[in-house]
Amino acid sequence: MKKLALALVCFASVAFFASCQQEITNPEPTISVITDEGFVDNDDVVNLEQPIVYGFQMASNSQTKKELKQLSIASYFIDLDGKEELQEEEIIPLTGKTEYRFVDTVMYEITTRDLVGSVKNVATVTDVDGKVKTATLVFDLNQPAQPLISRAINWVRSGQTVENATETDMANMGLQWTGSYRDIMATIRPLDNATLYLCPGEDFEEITTDVEKAEYFASLPEYIHATAIDKYRNISAEQSHTYNDMLAVVYNGGCYLIHITYAKVDNLGSAGTKITITGDTK
Repeated sequence: MKKLALALVCFASVAFFASCQQEITNPEPTISVITDEGFVDNDDVVNLEQPIVYGFQMASNSQTKKELKQLSIASYFIDLDGKEELQEEEIIPLTGKTEYRFVDTVMYEITTRDLVGSVKNVATVTDVDGKVKTATLVFDLNQPAQPLISRAINWVRSGQTVENATETDMANMGLQWTGSYRDIMATIRPLDNATLYLCPGEDFEEITTDVEKAEYFASLPEYIHATAIDKYRNISAEQSHTYNDMLAVVYNGGCYLIHITYAKVDNLGSAGTKITITGDTK
């Protein structure tokens, strides 16, 4: 019996020694997204112009006890096509720390570009042995709808001369009034790098917010009722007339809707005609 007991003790000792010598298979530190109340989590939807709080919690490996060295956080914008664009990267020294809690408050602003997409924050912690661990936070951006405000247009051309105010207003939207005063139709063309679409006039009143406008322009290449054109020549240069055409222009990162409703034509004799195009834009 004593020999058996001794054998059992020896066996237990060997097992204990072996367990102490087992290899550490995951020597890297730990990091995770903070999911406390009030923090943005993966797959959340964040409104633009609204402050949000997000963060990461990290610590040394519980077995190696190696101190942390640094934290890097890279922030990417992901558009609707899935293309990622690096926005900024921050490096935070963590010398001497065995754990760290990173918390930040940010606000995403409304800009001229289409900010319907996602943000991806990639946090990477490194310890003094060069072991790394990464955590990723991805959330969607939502642009609250803002009502569109219409502005009246009043484009005038007398004979061969386009009024300066008209030329400036049209150029700001990627358009130009070309052709001769002898033309029987007024000719409006897109500037270089501008794309011009002819759309139904009825669409103008149905587009009431900036979100609806962005969605409308996003669908234009496939929209059955819209046609990309190299010039617009629906306006008579010989007689006044009512119209119900909408021009949609993409130019220099901007999107413009122009609803043409009337063109008044005055006879200037040998100088041709004075054409006044009226409508609204938004």
